[in-house]
Amino acid sequence: MIRYINLPQIPAGIIDNLNYNFDQYDQRNRLGDVYLWSDSFNAEVNEWCRANISKDMYWGFQIISGDLPAHKDIGTEIKLTYLINTGGDGVLTNFYEEDKITVTNSYNIPAGRWHLLQANRYHSVHNVESVRFSITGRVFPK
Repeated sequence: MIRYINLPQIPAGIIDNLNYNFDQYDQRNRLGDVYLWSDSFNAEVNEWCRANISKDMYWGFQIISGDLPAHKDIGTEIKLTYLINTGGDGVLTNFYEEDKITVTNSYNIPAGRWHLLQANRYHSVHNVESVRFSITGRVFPK
């Protein structure tokens, strides 16, 4: 599931200065052809988030370019995420029972709003039409 939380919005100047050429991001943390976690080009974001959100977290980017099947994140229980680009108006993040079929919750998460995502539960992302780009930090890494 997700929970929205009221934290400061990332300043527009930082968002505007991000690298939107996703081919230039380090490819080492890739899942298939549609998911990438990277800390390339994160210096300004990491500095701002550590000063304004949590000094104990390390900040990087999630880049999703297509639908993700039901999965649990490896090494992460909860993620704190700030969507920069939703990937399309109809993108849904679904959560499932352990059978990976029964949907328990479905969210259309807006851009520019912080949320906690329960990454250790089965979840998926559907209807991605463009690049879904977010800033993320792991709250309780394993």
